[in-house]
Amino acid sequence: MKTENSVIELVKRQKRSEEGMVKAVEALEGRVHNAAARLLLAELRLDSSKHANICQEILNVSEKPKPENLWDARIESHVDMAAVRKELERHIQLEEAMLKDVEKIVATSRDEAIKLLLSHIAEDEKKHHKNIQMIIKKSYALAP
Repeated sequence: MKTENSVIELVKRQKRSEEGMVKAVEALEGRVHNAAARLLLAELRLDSSKHANICQEILNVSEKPKPENLWDARIESHVDMAAVRKELERHIQLEEAMLKDVEKIVATSRDEAIKLLLSHIAEDEKKHHKNIQMIIKKSYALAP
């Protein structure tokens, strides 16, 4: 139990750090005039906000009675489960299509900034695809 409490404290600290990053980047964004730099700062802000939300969800699950681990937090009803799975699978298909388009633009563009930014999007899409597949596999393996 002591180990679990220290993990929870680390998650709380991580959440506070991410929230601090959101505020710091927000303050900086307004002072930056380069479009590519502003876009990357916006992404940092959004990523930090997303990370803080992930930490909050971990904390929410950890407060429930006897959670074994995060995968034990199941989707409650069969209807919700089917709808969520269908949407996740649709999202994978959309991301695959977007990834093809982005890779085509990167291959044909001569602008190095465009290539860098869109390559970054392509890497994100690949990570999202992998993570969504893992969520489907783990969440639905445990579901009734």
